[in-house]
Amino acid sequence: MKISLNWLSDYIDLKDYRDKLDDLSSLLTQAGLEVEGMENPSQHWDHVVVGQLIEVGKHPDADKLTLCKVDVGGKEPSQIICGAKNHKQGDYVVAALPGAVLPGEFKIKKSKIRGVESHGMLCSEKELGLSEESAGIIILKEGKAGTAFKDVCDNVDVVFDLNVTPNRADCLSHMGLARELSSLLDRPVKPPEAQLKESGKDIDSQIKVELKDSEACPRYCGRMLRGVKVGPSPSWLKNRLESVGVNSINNVVDITNYVLFEYGQPLHAFDFQFLEKQQIVIEKAKGKEKITTLDGTEVELRSSDLLIRDGAKAVALAGVVGGQNSGVSESTKDIFLESAFFTAKGVRQTARFHGIETDSCYRFSRGVDPEQTLNAMNRACHLIQELAGGEVQKGHIDLYPKPLQPDDIFIKADYVGERLGYEVTNEDFEIWMKRLGCIVAQEKDQFRVTPPIYRWDLQWAEDLVEEYGRLKGYDHIEEVLPTLKDEPTNHEPHYVFEQRVNKIMSSMGCYQAVNYAFIAEGQSQKIWGDKCTDFGMTITPQSSVVVQNPISEELSVMRESLLPGLLKNIIYNDHHGNHCGRLFEMGACHFKRGEDYSEEPRLAVAFWGRPEGLWENSKTGNILFDLKSSIEGLLTKIGAKSWRWEKAGESCPSGFHPGQSAKLFYEGKVVGVMGAIHPLILSENKVRGEAAWAELNFSALAARQPRNAKFRGLPKFPAVERDIALLAPEDLASSEIGGQIKKSAGPLLQDFEVFDIYQDKELKSAGRRSIAFRLHFQSEKETLSDDQVNQLRDTVLNDLCQKLPVEVR
Repeated sequence: MKISLNWLSDYIDLKDYRDKLDDLSSLLTQAGLEVEGMENPSQHWDHVVVGQLIEVGKHPDADKLTLCKVDVGGKEPSQIICGAKNHKQGDYVVAALPGAVLPGEFKIKKSKIRGVESHGMLCSEKELGLSEESAGIIILKEGKAGTAFKDVCDNVDVVFDLNVTPNRADCLSHMGLARELSSLLDRPVKPPEAQLKESGKDIDSQIKVELKDSEACPRYCGRMLRGVKVGPSPSWLKNRLESVGVNSINNVVDITNYVLFEYGQPLHAFDFQFLEKQQIVIEKAKGKEKITTLDGTEVELRSSDLLIRDGAKAVALAGVVGGQNSGVSESTKDIFLESAFFTAKGVRQTARFHGIETDSCYRFSRGVDPEQTLNAMNRACHLIQELAGGEVQKGHIDLYPKPLQPDDIFIKADYVGERLGYEVTNEDFEIWMKRLGCIVAQEKDQFRVTPPIYRWDLQWAEDLVEEYGRLKGYDHIEEVLPTLKDEPTNHEPHYVFEQRVNKIMSSMGCYQAVNYAFIAEGQSQKIWGDKCTDFGMTITPQSSVVVQNPISEELSVMRESLLPGLLKNIIYNDHHGNHCGRLFEMGACHFKRGEDYSEEPRLAVAFWGRPEGLWENSKTGNILFDLKSSIEGLLTKIGAKSWRWEKAGESCPSGFHPGQSAKLFYEGKVVGVMGAIHPLILSENKVRGEAAWAELNFSALAARQPRNAKFRGLPKFPAVERDIALLAPEDLASSEIGGQIKKSAGPLLQDFEVFDIYQDKELKSAGRRSIAFRLHFQSEKETLSDDQVNQLRDTVLNDLCQKLPVEVR
């Protein structure tokens, strides 16, 4: 938020900080209102001085230019060429001399203009950063030639850019910040004037206001003004608004914006001639009503949206935006001015759902001051009466059926000291709470503190501890190491295992992805379909956890799978030229089971593309085998006892390639699925190249962890290898053959591996292939003879041929 120092100084005396801007910036930052930037035009005014025009003549070669002799305090007058027409001999002007660097990095140096030397420039307000537009150069009423302009300029303004945290809505205005500085500096606040001259008829005889929803709108105020002349705003009002980044529209709208940034209270002016039946009703929308906003956008309303109606139609979306059908224009003569307090929750939900962001909803959604509703309206009427004429009609509307009251907070000074780590006296605590605007009463050994109504963030004793520490200064908290009496607590086992998996996956060349826990509705179902129960994952539209106030439609439900997030990562990287990547993600997925909610930790891995280089070729290898190898590497390193893969078959999820997907059985249970991404998904998202992914149940992997490796001595006797080659059907998995080899070979089989797969045209036409296994036999008691090993090999071959549809090749 932008804050003007000149504007702020109207309400609190800050003269002593004019030359200590860094100190003021530091004071605000230390109080929790971080100053992110500071715009100070005078910092660009080195070599900018007051000058007096000694002589003004015509340029010899340009009718629109004047040739000026300017006294700038030197021994000789400076010759400066000027293009403006609003100056004459004897005027005091502002001259930028060679060496000056004006706003916008505009460097002033000696130059020739149409063959005549110019030793500087006569400046306008725009060129010095004092205003957006200016008709001519600055003409001063008086001055002394050679004086630095920064020392005599009265209207130079400094603008601070503050980062106001969401809980400090009370500081989203100049009056609010003045209150904050008042508590920090112990200086009085001077409220703005609001002197009204009422005339005409009583307001009750001109308009009827009905508040039907006092929960969403606890307070509603209004005034009538007649005979208003809508037109341009005066320069001082335009400058004030421009200083905080707001463009001038017309005097009436500018005044409502001015009061918004002054009090933090949003206002809305209705053109009274468009309010049918001279009536205002505050109630919820009915059915599927529509309203066209001030910017011409048509919005379809929900039954939970609060509206401002006239006798026939919606004229504003309460607290968010006005309607196009009743806005102030140049033809407006009579105005109904609205000032209301709408609840933060209602405005926030409406604004987010419809995707509308305005200065009004920004403040209402964080909480405004209900006690200033009437004062802000009267202030605006005072300014309209002064700048736009018109008559303020007698009386006003103020519907406030249940005045809001802050809750009392009970706290002891000793409690504050315990929390902050230093002594806090009753007297000191009471002083700071009163400077904060609280009502403080001491009852026996504790204080009853009533915070001001505009401090919505003060609800608990801990809030007052934080406020005391903030106002007193965090530098009072001593840097003392805590006494370590007990042994540090061990890390939670799930966290330790998670970090271990992180390191393992990173060591295999994978980068960790961290995606939002929110996704668009239906994204999980698109990948998993209705065939995911075989993988221990139930994902249906009924299981979705819907977010009540989503940031956008793309983030409307809690994720039920990690794969949608990784798919976005693949698409983004591929479209931005990164055609090869290895990602993994660990995170919770969320489900609704009837009335109960649950979450389940998952591990997902996604590979796409292949690296290219001198020794790499993207056309060789298979990315699916790379993914399988990485998963098996993880299982090996976490100490898994057994696992196997099985073709997914008809139960393959929708997002996986039907012929290139497999279930993972981990120690007897299905824990997930791995496979190539379905070609249609890649095609729809214009991803070139191959891609594969997997999602696993992280809880199943973490069961019975940690599994520490046990030391095993080196074998005393040598191992013996035997190779076997089998002809097997194409659809018979090597893992199924391997399982039978384990059963038949017995305990002397230490390990086995597939080292060759062969298929020629003849075998392919027959639907068969050749698979070669290498078996490793070893005994811990003796050296195995050839006869023993050959007998074991033959036993394995016989069992395979009898129990599986294979034959020895």
